[in-house]
Amino acid sequence: MHIELLAYTRPNPALNPAELSGVGDLATIWNGQSTYQENIIEYAGRVCYRSTHRMGTAPGFISARVREGHEDIIEHIVITLRIRGSDDPLRWRMLNRHCEVTQDVDGSWIVSGNTRVWLDFLRRGIATEALSVLYAIAPNVYTEYADRAESISVEPITPESIVDLSILHPAEWEGMRVTLLGYTQPMLTDTESRTHHGSATFLFEGISRACTHQLVRHRLASFSQESQRYVDLSKGGWGAIVPPAVAEHPEAKARLDEAWDYLQETYRELRDMGIRKEDARFLLPNAAETRIVTTMNFAAWSHFLWLRAVDKAAQWEIRAMGQRVLEMLYGIAPDVFAEHWRVYVEEFDGGA
Repeated sequence: MHIELLAYTRPNPALNPAELSGVGDLATIWNGQSTYQENIIEYAGRVCYRSTHRMGTAPGFISARVREGHEDIIEHIVITLRIRGSDDPLRWRMLNRHCEVTQDVDGSWIVSGNTRVWLDFLRRGIATEALSVLYAIAPNVYTEYADRAESISVEPITPESIVDLSILHPAEWEGMRVTLLGYTQPMLTDTESRTHHGSATFLFEGISRACTHQLVRHRLASFSQESQRYVDLSKGGWGAIVPPAVAEHPEAKARLDEAWDYLQETYRELRDMGIRKEDARFLLPNAAETRIVTTMNFAAWSHFLWLRAVDKAAQWEIRAMGQRVLEMLYGIAPDVFAEHWRVYVEEFDGGA
């Protein structure tokens, strides 16, 4: 079996750490002590615990999460390989439905999977020829195979020319922020293949739990969300997302603020009584602000965008979020998202 590395999650070229000071905690990604790919993994994990200020302080953070079985965070890095000289990939999809397997025009197999998928394959004794490549990209994910991995370097992927990098800058709308952390786009010959093997990872901030309840219904995806079980919200570290219809209605806004203040105080009182965070959170409303790292391949993002970004029946918050996503995805893969973009421009005049 001959294995060729085609693509792996690359940084968003518009993210410059020197320019991200004051943009939330995005600049802390570069405090990680590993590859950018593993820095995204650590960042996703620390978003869950609200500990991004500790990026890079614990070299064993990722390997510890893998040993504990908390492997959702390693789903945000996607690696695409070309396989020649074997038809084994035909059955890989049956063994792990979270990979994408297609045949290229030259008869070779194109296989895309996140680092959790590839870890599962290695544990099954599958694709062991790819170990050294996988280890070079994410060594802390594959610590259990360190003694078997050859020491190699992987060439960084040079981003293709993006016409307008400003499209890929973090986008803000009414307190919401959408950031493209990274993406993968193998150089394949047809749009259909790029749709199934391309992927993108976003950070969503300043959105409500009502919004993420809709987001996580898109199950062909990976999510790492700030945990109400582990994050203590009695220290003033939470806020309410207020619907425009309420914000524009003084009486309704006053009632919401009154209820919100009561819930905050009640939460604090429960914590003072010794009630654990995992139980005190039961009174938190859908309005509670949250953050979530989300990864999908382009096919899944396409489905998401049809339902959430360009459908006028979509709820206002997730529609606004989806439209920011569409703007960035169209910037990096215009052929894949051309039809979504056409509808967006015609129906919404290019804005929420």
